[in-house]
Amino acid sequence: MELEGMGINIPLLISQAVSFGILFFILYKVGFKKFLKTMDERSMRIKESLEAGEKAKLEAAQAEEEVAKRIEAANLEGQKIVDRAVQTAEEIRKKAEQDARKQADAIIVKAQAEIAREKEAALVELRKEVADLAVVVAGKAISKSLDEKAHQDLINSVLKEAAVL
Repeated sequence: MELEGMGINIPLLISQAVSFGILFFILYKVGFKKFLKTMDERSMRIKESLEAGEKAKLEAAQAEEEVAKRIEAANLEGQKIVDRAVQTAEEIRKKAEQDARKQADAIIVKAQAEIAREKEAALVELRKEVADLAVVVAGKAISKSLDEKAHQDLINSVLKEAAVL
């Protein structure tokens, strides 16, 4: 045989092939099924872990979107509060300005009334003084009969007295 010339022993090769087949059959029945089962389980765990990771990633993205929406809503609410505060402050300022104007107008009216009363009192006093002065002048005129020069001197004297007052 030609194979024997190449250093191949046919009976040994056949016995080794049969031994390998028996060993393969035993390993297949005993160990290979467990190995395949373990590999399948590991494959399933990896697949489940990947799915759980994807699910967690989606949940995180949804949570991030929810947080962004809440932040936006909070910003809008904060802006509304600021706008209301500005509006309220403006209303308070306008009311205070109106109240101040009313008070100023009331003070002006009161001051004008006081000035009018004082003016009236001064006029009454002036009239009284003029009347008293007229009585004095009349008394002096009656008490002496005046010639033209004496009459002019009396008028000048009364005017000087009135100027002093």
